[in-house]
Amino acid sequence: MHIAILETGRINAEIADRFPRYPDMFRHLFAKTSGHNLTFTEVAVIDGVLPASVDDFDGYLITGSAAGVYDSYSWIPPLMSFIRAAYAADKPLVGICFGHQVIAHALGGHAEKWHGGWGLGVYDLALHNTPGWMPSCDSVKLIHIHQDQVTRLPEGATHLGSTDFCDNASFYIGDNVFCLQGHPEFERDYTAALMAARIDSMGATRVTAATQSLEAGHEGVTIAGWIVNFFTQHAASRAAAA
Repeated sequence: MHIAILETGRINAEIADRFPRYPDMFRHLFAKTSGHNLTFTEVAVIDGVLPASVDDFDGYLITGSAAGVYDSYSWIPPLMSFIRAAYAADKPLVGICFGHQVIAHALGGHAEKWHGGWGLGVYDLALHNTPGWMPSCDSVKLIHIHQDQVTRLPEGATHLGSTDFCDNASFYIGDNVFCLQGHPEFERDYTAALMAARIDSMGATRVTAATQSLEAGHEGVTIAGWIVNFFTQHAASRAAAA
């Protein structure tokens, strides 16, 4: 399967020379899983680029971003239109952080800046209603960095996971949408550096606690396996129905 990584954000300029770009973080993450046939091409949505057609790729993964769905960036409305077109065409969609929010928003849900401020560090993502591409699992540890939240799921969505800070931290729609507020692609050193770079806006007390939480580790590679299963099982089910 050929998956497009829709790049909607860039590394903070203060630390950009020390860490890989978001599409490369995802490539490195999926390289740690085994036995899949996924290939990846990045598309710089943040620069106003989108695939010419939803049929150009077999599926789509939308990255995180410093943007919010409510921002006035010129690339956000076309992205939302593309999401709706891809969903209507039964293309599998994965959303991570901003990707989670913008997919929910585009499909009739709602995302907004959260009144409680930043959710930072490793959270236990409590799971229920697990779909077929995931094993039955009570919870996973996942890195989160966000100040926006999905406050209303799209019609037809199944609530999958929540944290102590974010109720709608994961959802899916049938077998062609899978979204997560957290970041399976982030590593501990990058997360710590990003929070240190933004400590003035995030708050020193919150950043200190979140940095300490990173010592617990997280299960990003496990979640990457679920994403691989999501894409491959979608393709297998459509092939069987053809």
